[in-house]
Formats: sequence, C-alpha cells, structure tokens
Amino acid sequence: MTQPSTKKREVLLNIIELYKDMPYLWDKKHKDYNNKDIRNDGNKVLLEVYKGFDSNVTVKNLVKKIQNLRTGYFKELKKVKESSRTGAGADEVKFRPHHLKPKVYEDLSQRLHKRKRDLRKLAYCKSMIPFTWLVIEIFFTLSEGHDPLPGLELGTLPLGILPFNGQEFDYIVVGAGAAGTAVASRLSMAGKDVLLIEAGGNPTLETRIPGATMALMGSGVDWYYKTIPNNVSCLSSIDQQCRYSHGKCLGGSTSINYMMYVRGSRNDFDTLNITGWTWKDMKPYFFKYEGLENFDRLPLTSEPYHNTEGLVRVGFFEDPKNDWHGRMIGGYTSLNLPYNEDVNALSQIGVSKILGYVSSGERVSTARAYLTRKDVKKNLKLAKNTFCTGVIIDRNRVAKGVTVKYLDFPLSLKARKEVILSAGGIATPQILMLSGIGPADHLRDFKIPVRINLNVGDDMSDHVFPLLFIKVNRDIDKYSALFTLMTQVTAGVEWLTTHKGSLASNGLTDVTAFVNTKCYDFHNKRLTNDSAECELPTLQLIHGFIPRTLLVVGRPLISRGLHFNNEVLDQLVEVNKKYAFIVMSPVVLQPASRGTVRLASADPLVPPAITPNYLQNDTDVDEMVRAINFVEDLLETPQFRQQKASLLRLNLSGCIGLNGNDYWRCYSRHMTYSVYHAVGTAALGRVLDEELRVIGIKNLRVADASAMPNLPRGNTAATVIAYGERLADILLKSR
Repeated sequence: MTQPSTKKREVLLNIIELYKDMPYLWDKKHKDYNNKDIRNDGNKVLLEVYKGFDSNVTVKNLVKKIQNLRTGYFKELKKVKESSRTGAGADEVKFRPHHLKPKVYEDLSQRLHKRKRDLRKLAYCKSMIPFTWLVIEIFFTLSEGHDPLPGLELGTLPLGILPFNGQEFDYIVVGAGAAGTAVASRLSMAGKDVLLIEAGGNPTLETRIPGATMALMGSGVDWYYKTIPNNVSCLSSIDQQCRYSHGKCLGGSTSINYMMYVRGSRNDFDTLNITGWTWKDMKPYFFKYEGLENFDRLPLTSEPYHNTEGLVRVGFFEDPKNDWHGRMIGGYTSLNLPYNEDVNALSQIGVSKILGYVSSGERVSTARAYLTRKDVKKNLKLAKNTFCTGVIIDRNRVAKGVTVKYLDFPLSLKARKEVILSAGGIATPQILMLSGIGPADHLRDFKIPVRINLNVGDDMSDHVFPLLFIKVNRDIDKYSALFTLMTQVTAGVEWLTTHKGSLASNGLTDVTAFVNTKCYDFHNKRLTNDSAECELPTLQLIHGFIPRTLLVVGRPLISRGLHFNNEVLDQLVEVNKKYAFIVMSPVVLQPASRGTVRLASADPLVPPAITPNYLQNDTDVDEMVRAINFVEDLLETPQFRQQKASLLRLNLSGCIGLNGNDYWRCYSRHMTYSVYHAVGTAALGRVLDEELRVIGIKNLRVADASAMPNLPRGNTAATVIAYGERLADILLKSR
C-alpha cells in the first residue's frame, strides 16, 4: 500500500473515533444537535484532524462531505435492497452490498421492555446503526476504491463481465466455491482463458466477520435448501424439514461456514482404493494451498505436516476472552483426553484449539485467497449472478459448453477444451441430471433425454448431530436484553475499526474434541485409547456460546438460523433469560445413513429434492446417544460441576414420558442438525473416473464435495479445496 493510502487510513481512524464521541453532530435527538456554537466547535476539531491529510480543507467542505455521507446512507441502502431483489451484483448498482440489514434491529427492539428509560437507551442504540455504516461509507468513499479496512492485506475481488451468447473460452468452471475458485485460478495463472460462473454475487461484509457466522444462515448469501422429511429426523424443525446451507456468493460455502481447518484422517483417503487419491497422493495438494501464519504456536513435530507459503491463509482464531474456553479444555482432559496441539498432524484424538481460515481477525474465503490475485485476474473472466441451467453435450457425448441465465436472459457459452462443475454436493448433481446425466428412469419422468445412465444423486452422506444446550452462568451478570443488544452493536463497531474484539473470534468453536466413543470407558469415565482403532475418531464435538438474553433480543435471527419450531424456540428463549448456553454439537463422523438428491422439476430454477435420510440407520442414533452420555460425563468434571452446568432437557411433544437414553434417542430424532457436508452425489468410482471425468462423457469433469466418495473425519472444506488443486494439476498436465 502506498504512503498516501496509509496516511488516509490513519486520518480516517482518528476522525471516526472523534465523530463517535460527538453525537451532537449526527444524532438529531441529542440536546445539543441544534446548538450551532457547539456543533461548530466539534466541526473545527474534525477539521484540525483532517488538515493532517488535506491542508486546504474548510469547515464548510468537511461538514458537507460528512453530511452527504450521512444523508446518502438510505439511498445506498435502497440500492442494496434493489440489488438483492433483482439479483444484480454490486458492480451493477455501483455500491458494495456491505450491510447488516438494520431492519433486524427494529424487529428486535419490539421485544424489549417498554420502560421510558429503556426506550431512551434504545433510541440511542438505533441511532448507532446509521453511524456504524457511516463509518464504512467514510472508509470506502475517501479511500478511492481501495479496501481500507485494517487487517488483512489482500487485493480487491475482480469485476464481473457481461457474458454474451456464443462467447467462447478455453475452460468454463461452474461454481466459485472451495474447489471452483482453486481450479479456475490455477488455470488462469497458467495463462489459460477461463470463465468462472457464479450464481451469487460478491460476498457481503458480514461474511468477513468470524463472529457473524450464525447471521449468515438463511441470509441472501445462503441457498438455504429445504430437505424432504423422513419421519425419523428433524422432527422439531419447522415442517420437520432440516435446512441445508450452502454459500451463494463468491467463495461459496467458504464464505459462510465456521472456518474450521480440519483435513481428517489419512485413513479417510487410504481406504478409498482409488489410484491417485491416497493420502500420499493428496498431501501435496493440501500443502500447495495452505499458508499457515501461526506456525510458531505449533510444536516442532508439526513441521512435516504444514506449509507456510500457500495462497490460502490459515491461522488461529482470536482469543474470545471467555472463561469457558479454558474450562472446556480442562473438562476434557479430566476425562483423560489428551490436549492435542495439532489435529492435522500425528493424531486427531483429543481436545484442541484448531486452526481456521482466518487472518488478522477476519475470515479468509477462497474468493479472497485466490480471486484477488493480480496473476489470476489477468486471464480470468468472472460471470457473477449467472445461473447455470445445464451442460451442452453433442450427439457424440462431448461437452461443448453450458447454458446459463443472466438477468433472466438465456445464454449459451462455449468451452473450447473442458467444462468443470464445482457447484457443490447439491447443485452439481442437479446440473448433471438436467443435462441428461443420471438415473435413466428418473430423467424420463421429467422428459429429459438420457445422455448416459449413471448413479448421479445417490449415496448422499452428511455429518449430523443432535444440538445440545448446556445451561451455565446463571445470574452472573444482571444485564438487560437492551444491554446485550448494545453490546453486539459495540462489538460490530470495534471489529469494523480495529478487527479486534469478540466478533474477531469464533466464540468457543475453535475448541474442538475428537474421540472414538468405543474407546471411552463409560464406567470409569475416562478415555482408554489403547488400540490403533482408537486413533480413528467416531465423534467430533464442536462448541458455541450464547450469552444470557441474546435469544431474547435475537429471536428472529436465531429462528432463521436454527429453523426449529416454536415449541423449541419458546423454551430456549425462556431459559436464556436466566442462563447463558454452551451449545454442543456432537457430530457423527461416519454416519451409516444414505440419502439422495433428485430433480423436483425440469425447470432449473426449482430447487432439487434433497432427501438426506438422516438417522434412517439406527446405528447413527446409537452413536448420538453415546455422545450425549459422554457429554453428561463431561458435565460431572470439576470444571463444569463448580459452575453448576447442566444439560437442558427440552419438553418435546414426541418424547413425553421418556427417560434416560430412551429420551435422548427421541431427542436426537427431534433436534437433528446438519453441518452441511453433503458428499458422494457424483462420486469418484461411481460417477467419475480417477481423473474426475464424468464416465462416458468427454470434456466434462467435476471437482467439489459431490466427488468425494465418503465423508472425512473432519470438516470438508480442506479436502474440497485440495480436490480443486488436484484437478487443476491434472488438466495442466494433460493439455
């Protein structure tokens, strides 16, 4: 960054801090808002600061500049809403859609106490919302288009092109997610003419905030698919339908997930029995993209397992400053779980503070890691808000391009060499079936000409868990719901100006435990870990923290994210008035249940029929019950017992009269939740050959989670990026 830009940033930060402390300049309800003398004095202070950057500035010009930013706020917000409604990208409306939808705060305010004192505080709190976005406007307006937020130093995302009918490229990559950005970027860096198609637009500012992940669920950057009920899972979800989140913006799900960097076990690769896909084969591709920033915090034994020079920055999350962080680690070690400094090295077993896709207090998506590079943007063409409706396949079964819809206009785009589908575990099988590749009988039901009969959409597997709530911290604080709301707003301002504070962390999520429940001695309450099998975890425990009263003020947001019915939400909100929650997600790592993805219509714009069949196999419920029993033992450790922590037993209409493990089996079927890790729907060995080619179709390949034959013992993003890196290598070597 040049020196003038650095100086701008310093000046702007000073102005923002001063402006925040001068509500009489921007709050019309302030008692001194109409006092010209006081306002002039305040403006003179700002003027003196701004003169450090521009010695010719006058009070009149500075006041006009600030007031224009302030009065323009609602105009810009209207543009953003229009962008969201029409599907136009940020570049089409000349505005970066970085907003947190202030209407959320209006909805929350209706649930606060009606006392006059609280309403006065609320008026101040609501006045802070425009101020928060005024901060952003000052940054973006005065920094001449550069991304001025302090913290991660990356370039800007590329502008989109306006594709025209018949346009040709060497390669067309569908889906700018974990794998798609990797393969498209590597091909572009090699000088290839590449088109990357993305149905969404630019990621919003919220996607960069680690602590805002829950707010992304069900938002405009999430496909938020509905699943088909199966009567044995998700029974307390609205309409008994689990939701399936998948990123709808550049970066795909790496822009909205929980950022956990976990590769899984080498056994996950070595048992595939597919040439070229063993751990030995895949390890170089994990290394190729990994850019570890905190290697000094890992033991020396981790050195052979990491790289510090890759494109995707990986590091430790910021300290959440939550006492439960240390207590949880202590609780697990009391059950004889080792403290594991690196789950991506010698062993996964134990409790760990894991690495994440974060740097300098913000998320690192694959969009920001790959697409911001100058050597990528040189050859890459990016079509945003462009929805792929199918693959063009000629009579010789050769892929020639894709059909898309851009601003509701149908277009055909041609690929001189190959088409790569990277739309994810749900959308990729949908595109294949719409193109005539899939189960023949199913395609005929929708009058789609069959190109080739393959088991597309079969064998869907996903990580699921029963969502548990642990009551903690009763009456430790006396803060009202209003204070909780204001604390969240303050945290937002702190992150925007410094990339520090609670929103720069992922709460308790970076504390993760891996355990094989069959190697845990429930009688003596300790992990034995005395065989090679015990090194293969069956369970991953992920944690979150909900402060007291947050569900009271944030019910609309939480309701959208969790998608549970009112029977559950009413109880959670009521208990949250007195208790904070540790949210526990005991994830079944190797579920036996299998589902399907099928077409719901021949219309590409109709979402597919997703039948994950969660908990169809009772062995998955058995593992969940063992997990809950393990959590019950965790609550008996001194670290939890001293805090009087207890597991919340919800009154569920389908579980009345049940006790013990019978209740927990019922609970698991009601409170089923997904980690959104659908794999196997266009898998290696079943739909794809060893080089990710669709069997029987030339010049068509797949690289995303759908290509993974089975679930890894960990989060899928790490492996999916490696798939993209590997496919790029395959293509460059074969051409």
